[in-house]
Amino acid sequence: MTWVRSPGRPRRPEYNQPAMLNANAVPGAHMLGTLPIFPLPNVVLLPGMVLPLNVFEPRYLDLVDFVRAHDQHIGVPLLRPSPPPGAEAAPPPFEPIFGVGKLVFHVRLPDGRRIIRLEGVCRARSEREHPLTHRFRQVEATALAEPPPQDLDAVTVLRAQVERIAQHCGDERESLSSLLGISDVRVLLYALTAFLPSLELMAAREDNLSNRRGLVELQQQSLVAATADARVHFLCERIAGLLARLTPRWLN
Repeated sequence: MTWVRSPGRPRRPEYNQPAMLNANAVPGAHMLGTLPIFPLPNVVLLPGMVLPLNVFEPRYLDLVDFVRAHDQHIGVPLLRPSPPPGAEAAPPPFEPIFGVGKLVFHVRLPDGRRIIRLEGVCRARSEREHPLTHRFRQVEATALAEPPPQDLDAVTVLRAQVERIAQHCGDERESLSSLLGISDVRVLLYALTAFLPSLELMAAREDNLSNRRGLVELQQQSLVAATADARVHFLCERIAGLLARLTPRWLN
């Protein structure tokens, strides 16, 4: 197993702007041809997101060593929900579209564990999984293009929605306001996707805070959007729903 963070209210996302969506940061076809993967049940790695991991399962310790030795990247696909008892799939299935990360930090602890950090550099689609030659899994993947959105009116609406929420969200106000200064709309869309769980929980009832899977699936829906315009419309719809739930509280 690998610890990421505990369920419940997520902490503020760690996000880097400069490297994401830079064509020079996307791994080449030779790397993506045999891409090691680190499937996780409750994490979606987004372009630009910095993901800390505490690694201690032997196969993933092997993966970290392999990646460091071969200057390789790591795919982090979201595991699909567990099948019912008696119908377990081996190996567990994962979502075919996922984030690819570059290893930007590594430290070996005295007990053998590794603390690592991955920086998301692109999205990719798994084309096929290779037969096991290591204890970890590898796939042949294709990097997905990231053209900017064309519906600028929808982008304007989205920015206005975020600005309205930022005015009322207390501790997150500064972080959300800073996102509005991002000039590359593609970067803005992934940054907002990273914030979706925090925004959803802000509007949720206290008894719904344990629905970690549902929050992660929202991020996955944004990640797999076929175009940037589809991502804009998805985020507009989600944030409009948040505003509908939050506005009555602001008026009281």
